[in-house]
Amino acid sequence: MGGSCSCENTKKAVDELAEHIEEKGVVAVLEDTSGDAAEAWTEAAHKAAHAAEHVAEKVAEVAKKVAHEAVEIADDAKEHIVEAAEAAQDKAVEVQHGAQQVVKESVEATCATMDAAVAAVTGVMIVEFVADKGAVRKVSFKTKNVGFEIAMSGGGCCGPAAQARVAVKNVDKKGQAEAVGVKCGWRGKSINCTEG
Repeated sequence: MGGSCSCENTKKAVDELAEHIEEKGVVAVLEDTSGDAAEAWTEAAHKAAHAAEHVAEKVAEVAKKVAHEAVEIADDAKEHIVEAAEAAQDKAVEVQHGAQQVVKESVEATCATMDAAVAAVTGVMIVEFVADKGAVRKVSFKTKNVGFEIAMSGGGCCGPAAQARVAVKNVDKKGQAEAVGVKCGWRGKSINCTEG
């Protein structure tokens, strides 16, 4: 039934068009319908332009929002990267200092071992002194007659006992100690690499 209504409406529209053509002529009917079509097309074009402007505005808003969020994310990422780089640099410096200390201690231990081995094999006694201004001096004595006397220095009756150190009290004239430059007041640090 719906199909016959549609056909009837179409037939009716065709009949009306035929009547107009007979009354006014083909050219007049085409002019009338072309004006209506032009108005419809103009109206449709205006609606499409308005819709396009609206879509463009929405796209611009979304793009601005996305750009702002991207800047925030980039700033946050930059902050985290800088913090991580600083932490890594601090850790690298810490590790480097630790490694340098281990190397220094290893070199000192190796030297001390070598000195002790040489002293044991050759019968030489190696004494380290803390001289003036804290400089460490290493002196080798070839015989047991070293040519100096020692005494306790520092720590006295009023100071802590931990500060008492063995120091050179007297250097014999023309003895081994004088020949190698040992001075009174030098504090003993180690003998054959054994600290005392």
